[in-house]
Amino acid sequence: MSYSQSNIDANHLKEENDRYYAFVNLALILAAVTGIELVLVYLPFPRTIIFTILISLSLFKFIGVVAWFMHLIYDKLILTMAFGTGMVIAFGTYTALLFLLGGDAVAPPEIPGR
Repeated sequence: MSYSQSNIDANHLKEENDRYYAFVNLALILAAVTGIELVLVYLPFPRTIIFTILISLSLFKFIGVVAWFMHLIYDKLILTMAFGTGMVIAFGTYTALLFLLGGDAVAPPEIPGR
C-alpha cells in the first residue's frame, strides 16, 4: 500500500468518525429537547406560551432529524430546497384544513324532534 492510499484511507476514516459523533451528539440533543418538552407541559404557564414554545422546539427537532438523519446536510442544495418546498406545501395544506374543518366552521348536529 502506498503512502497516498493510506493517507486517503485515514482521511476517510476520520471523516466518517466525525459524522458518527455528529449523529450521536444530535441524538443526545434531541433527547434533551424532548425532556424539556415533557417538563414544559406540566409548568403553570399560559397555554399560548406553552404552545408557541412546543411548536418551536418541534420545528427544531424536525429540522435536525431531516438534515442529519436523512443526510440532506450532505446533499446538494437543490435537493434540500425540493424537500423544503414539499414541506411548505404540506404545512399550508394542513393549516388550511384546520381552518376549514375547525369547530366553528362545522354546523352542530341536528337533534330529531326539535
